[in-house]
Amino acid sequence: MENNFDQTTKFEGNIFLFYAFDVGDEIDLNKIKKKRLVNLKEFTSSSYFKNYHIPLFFDIESLTEKGRTGEQYVTQDSPCISSKLHHFGALSFYYKIPFSSSLDDLKTKLIEIKKEFDGRANQDAKKTFDRIKVAIKKQRFFNLDGFYFAIQVDPKQKDISPENFREYYGGKIASLLRLETFKLSEYQEKEILSATTGYSGQDMIIIDSEGSFIYDSEYFETLEFFEFANIQQLELQYFDRLLDEKLNFFYAQQSYKVPISSYIPLLGERFNSPVSLLAQLRVDISVITERLENSIKMAGEAYYLRVFSMLREKMGLRGWKVSINRKLDIIRDLYSVYQDRLDVIHEEILTLVIIILIAVEALIAFLR
Repeated sequence: MENNFDQTTKFEGNIFLFYAFDVGDEIDLNKIKKKRLVNLKEFTSSSYFKNYHIPLFFDIESLTEKGRTGEQYVTQDSPCISSKLHHFGALSFYYKIPFSSSLDDLKTKLIEIKKEFDGRANQDAKKTFDRIKVAIKKQRFFNLDGFYFAIQVDPKQKDISPENFREYYGGKIASLLRLETFKLSEYQEKEILSATTGYSGQDMIIIDSEGSFIYDSEYFETLEFFEFANIQQLELQYFDRLLDEKLNFFYAQQSYKVPISSYIPLLGERFNSPVSLLAQLRVDISVITERLENSIKMAGEAYYLRVFSMLREKMGLRGWKVSINRKLDIIRDLYSVYQDRLDVIHEEILTLVIIILIAVEALIAFLR
């Protein structure tokens, strides 16, 4: 086996960088279409995504004036192969950068490339935001951002199995996926390389928390799962932070107290109270998170289901979902307690009114 390997062997493949930005509560996609705020592009939506998660695919290069002085990123062949608008207030981009180098050289190049494209992604997101902000509800640039990457290597020799490739180059792959130039500990390498799967026996995907390594020449469908998982993580982080802010404000203001106006049935703050607003927020977040959770449909696709499940586990999506659900449960309990208080108050008021009416009726009868 050793005769087939060389530490200086050059490999050909591609680096894929996935970026996502949260820019508001909601993007009105119909308004963008109607006003033609961006140049839309035709694309075939993946059969693995349900209809309620169909984004708008647009031409990011059309937002940049060609040949403008000082625009270092305008090239004839744009590395941005996907730019999308998502209705839940997110922008996503991913870039493709071909390479031909040894894995050792690639480690240094990857860090430099990431720094360069961090800046480019921010510029592309800002240009897009400025163009479509009239269609964004509660616009802000930007609240949170997300990043993921994938390294795709073309199998160089057909007689080398993915298992042998991983055994020999496993340490370098592990360092690549952690964006480190030095060799990781044996424990870290073992943990990273354990998350490996494949389909035909001639391909391999190693999935980690910030990046994945693809040893295959047919990889296109897998990229969509990387992009979507990055977006899903971004939105879950946003909702978790939003719930923290709302709950902290609620406790700090002591707005859980029943206001005086609530003593008046029908005219009180039954539906406009801070607790009621939290309850409405709970419903909105529950709907969006459930849709994000169930946006993938892969009945009968065991391999892709495993790939996406490994992605979710490594990126900690389940943990974010648990945190959000726990805070939504707190809001539900707060609303239940608040509603119980209102019900008791209204029952007492109704009882008091009945007693007063009976007393008045008795007084009138007595006076007659």
